[in-house]
Order: sequence, then C-alpha cells, then structure tokens
Amino acid sequence: MDQHNFQSSQAQSQPLQTMNMVQDTPTPATWLELIENGDGYLNPEQRQAFEHAISLVVERINATLGKASLPAEQSEQFDFSRYLESMEERFLSEVREEDEVQQDVALAAARVIEHIGQIILNSRM
Repeated sequence: MDQHNFQSSQAQSQPLQTMNMVQDTPTPATWLELIENGDGYLNPEQRQAFEHAISLVVERINATLGKASLPAEQSEQFDFSRYLESMEERFLSEVREEDEVQQDVALAAARVIEHIGQIILNSRM
C-alpha cells in the first residue's frame, strides 16, 4: 500500500480532528471559524452541538417573549422600534450573570429577534 492510500484509509477511520491534521487544516474552534474557514459540512458532533445551540436559543426566545408585559409597558403606546432596542436588556435580564453559556444564548436570541424585527420594519417602508 503506498503512502497516499494509507493516509486516505487512515483518515476515513479517524475523528474529524485527526482527519484535519492529515489534511493540514486545523479543526475550527468556534462557529465563526467553521463558517469562515469550513468546507460547508458539519461532522456528527458539530451537527449535534449546532442543533443543541439552536434549541437553547429557541427556548430562551419562548421563555423571554412568552412573559406578560410589565404594567408600565402596557400603559405606554407601543413603539416597535423601542421594543426592538430593548431586546438585549430584556433577554439578558432573564439569565444569571455567572452563567456564560446562558448569557451567550440570551444575546443570540436577542439578535435573532432584532434581525427579524428589522426585516419587518424595513418591509413597512
């Protein structure tokens, strides 16, 4: 068996990190690196982590936006732009400061809602 065939068969049976070392490309450490430097495919572990991250964000959206409005909010005239501007504060107030994962989830959820809101605002113009 020549060296190339050995490396190919060895790479197919190894986890992603080893496979990447054979190909001289580092395993992405963050989602941003995966998006910017990845090949467009997720391995099973990355897919599971991605699906878990999405479920955490969806749970946070439901928990935060599912709460009733505060009495002060109910007495004011609703301003959609101001509501969107309050998303980060609203989402972050729902999680403990020391829980970095939930802080990241809250920020991601806020960004999703802000983005959807901006699309709605832009379509009204």
